[in-house]
Amino acid sequence: MTRTPPSETSTADASSRRARLVARRHRRTRLAIAATLVVIMGAVAAGAYALNEKDPTASAVAASGRKAARIGGASTTLRPRATKAVALRKLDHAHPLKLWVGGDSLAGSFGPALGDQVGGTGVVETRIDYRVSSGLWSNDLRNWDQRAIEQMASENPDAVVFIIGTNDTPIVNKVDANGDGVPDWEVQYRLKVATMMDILVGANHRTVFWLGPPTLGDRSMDAGAKDMGEVMRQEAAKRAPDVAYLDTYKLFSTSDGQYSRQILDENGNEITARIADGVHFSEAGAQYLARAVFALIDGRWHMTKQADLKDPIGWTLAPGSGESVPGFSSRPTSRYRSHNSSSQTTIGQAAPDSTVASSPSTASASPTTAVPATTPPTSAAPPKTTVTIGTPKPTT
Repeated sequence: MTRTPPSETSTADASSRRARLVARRHRRTRLAIAATLVVIMGAVAAGAYALNEKDPTASAVAASGRKAARIGGASTTLRPRATKAVALRKLDHAHPLKLWVGGDSLAGSFGPALGDQVGGTGVVETRIDYRVSSGLWSNDLRNWDQRAIEQMASENPDAVVFIIGTNDTPIVNKVDANGDGVPDWEVQYRLKVATMMDILVGANHRTVFWLGPPTLGDRSMDAGAKDMGEVMRQEAAKRAPDVAYLDTYKLFSTSDGQYSRQILDENGNEITARIADGVHFSEAGAQYLARAVFALIDGRWHMTKQADLKDPIGWTLAPGSGESVPGFSSRPTSRYRSHNSSSQTTIGQAAPDSTVASSPSTASASPTTAVPATTPPTSAAPPKTTVTIGTPKPTT
């Protein structure tokens, strides 16, 4: 019988003990990592539950948002919500609120109306930037992401008003290629909306008033406008209070949610709000929307309380804007003289549908509350009222 030398036995025992110690340390490390992961996963789940409790839209869009996050390498659902509105500075004529209004052709009619109304306070300076037939879906006519990046850098506005979507409505359909219950157009369009909102808000958390598409005379386009507006509303809710959504669809629909050229305005006056093409605003419709947006801006920035009525400020057009829009006969110009222009005239209307004057509402509204829908016109509408802010400056 051959015996193993004592020295070899000692070496083997030592190696075996070291192996057992190493294995034991590995098991402890794995258990510690597993325990840590359980704690982290529990915290994430609790946080997600708390977020969904506070934000009902978060659970509704989570699935589509995760899919959208994989498109273009950007996330649309993980952007942190602002906890409170950024402190607002005081306004006066020398230090006015810098407002940027952008969008498609609807911005080309509504923007000048809003520019005149807020400019009449003497404490708001407006820049209007629109492109007829543009949208977020296609960059054929204007790449709005790139344009917004450039404009936010060059203008650095305090607040933004943006209206878009009417020209994008044909993309809305029922196609769901992967069967996840979310139409393909919605996933991609949500990402485009989210990206644009984040560009406009920027690092300084500027206030953005986002207007969805209004009701439309064509049934298919109208259905698309409604669905797109819901996507916009959900994305705005994630970014509140930086982004406030105005439900333009409800604002221009009848009490039963239908399109109509004739509606009642906020004072109960019957107006023809749309031109015959079923898309664009009449002058009265543009003024009506401008008054609603004026109330939202005033609710946050308190323009009327700080107004300098004796010295109104005219709005200006951004380079590349100024096309004629349907329903209006000429290039829009401000009714007031701007800081760097000696003469401005009133915007022209091809065929006025109403005699309602340009007049901002004096009532303030919460910036996150949509203006309620109008009701069908009645035969006994209250008399029209006119409120005027500011006096046009003489030309020189």
